[in-house]
Amino acid sequence: MNTLRIGSALVLLFLAGFNTLPAQAIEPAPNIVWIIAEDMSPDLSCYGNKLVRTPHIDKLASRGMRFTQAHVTAPACSPSRTSLATGVFQTTLGAHHMRYPEQLKPNLLEGIKTLPELLQGEGYNTGNVKNLRGLGSAKDDWQFKTSQPWDTKEWNKLTAKEPFFCQLNLGNTHRPFSKYANSKVDESAITLPPYYPDTSILRQDWASYLNDIEKVDAQVGAILQAIEDKGISENTIVVFLSDHGRPMLRGKNWLYDSGTRVPLVIFIPKGLEQPKHYQAASTSRQLISSIDLVAESARLAGVELPSWMQGKTFLSEGSEPREYLFSAIDRVGDIETCSRAIRSKKFKYIRNLKRPGSVVSCSTAYRRANHPAYHVINLLNQRELLNLQQKQLVTELSDEELYDLENDPFETRNLIGLAKYENVQSELQDKLDEWLKLSDDKGFLQDSEELKRHFLAYGKSTHKAQQSGINRMETRVKRALESRKKNPALNTR
Repeated sequence: MNTLRIGSALVLLFLAGFNTLPAQAIEPAPNIVWIIAEDMSPDLSCYGNKLVRTPHIDKLASRGMRFTQAHVTAPACSPSRTSLATGVFQTTLGAHHMRYPEQLKPNLLEGIKTLPELLQGEGYNTGNVKNLRGLGSAKDDWQFKTSQPWDTKEWNKLTAKEPFFCQLNLGNTHRPFSKYANSKVDESAITLPPYYPDTSILRQDWASYLNDIEKVDAQVGAILQAIEDKGISENTIVVFLSDHGRPMLRGKNWLYDSGTRVPLVIFIPKGLEQPKHYQAASTSRQLISSIDLVAESARLAGVELPSWMQGKTFLSEGSEPREYLFSAIDRVGDIETCSRAIRSKKFKYIRNLKRPGSVVSCSTAYRRANHPAYHVINLLNQRELLNLQQKQLVTELSDEELYDLENDPFETRNLIGLAKYENVQSELQDKLDEWLKLSDDKGFLQDSEELKRHFLAYGKSTHKAQQSGINRMETRVKRALESRKKNPALNTR
């Protein structure tokens, strides 16, 4: 083992020494099903959104446990799913960029296993299911090298042997959305975040996203019915979550709550032994990191949590609530960013170590081709039609950001430097520094020359491939803005 691996292993042992808990399996061993939506914030009716109808997820939440402060470790799919695979931060694994070419993906640190491999050790049949009644994409998107960890991708083969662990991926809420013409959501009733100009084209985009959430809900209903049809619903724990927040400008790829906060619903049938801190038909406001779901799932299956796992249980006996959550974003394709955040229940502190411009200028070629907001903001900025909150999207990012989440949930008023918040700022800065050191954050290491060349070439090729789409989106936005005769920029209601 080389020096880097020895050091990383020691850090992991130190970190997880506080988390080594004996196995507390539910008897009989339960089946566990994870349903993972893509790119979805808690924009569901059971979370208070009155514009969408999500009866299947709502019913699951009404019978189970709904978590209002669940956050992922990264607001982008591949680094987030990397930590969801292991219960270890993607930055600790050195698998923090989005996305590596196959040949340059790192190996997992010595001794670390994926969740399906841990459960296989307890006799579980594991599957990343594809095509269950047309549902499930078998998506992993892990940013480390691994041999095939799953036993099967077929639902019938998976359920033929119990207990089983299942992952089902639903991609409807990933762009591109269904066409707005097919949306059942009322565009005129939508209230956009205050940092967006109130234009029809952006409300149409939001309506399409919400409409696709309704489609995801119908798919969840079909999965629950498939479980029922197998006669295994009384022995199957069902978890619904998303891999990160909504795919909107200042959402996905950003460390604001709109990028990290996700829905999390856990249902444990009455016939199974209930973990000590599980309360059916309840809502929990405790801080949950996505890696905690890995730890809790492993423990419910009877796995003694390994010393390297950074996730913490939150339902089982011996669980202690988190005081802070940590999140990170690094390179996204050709956009070389590096930001770290710490969140308490009330405040969030963000440190931007590499900040190549503004939120808008940090848009990848893909986002410029698929996000109308990129062009709306740019065009209205050129016409000097943005208010102060909207102007922040085209203003260079600050080195540090601090937000009062209770009084400023959209995170628009940066409190850095205000005397009233000096103690809060100092506390969160110190706690973040402590975490970066303890977790052996590899985002501060220099990328190899080979990796730099890859991302440079990737940027050139993707911009070339997306250019026609960028031009089409810009033209579409211009036409939409110009169609307003009385006020061609803003669509007042």
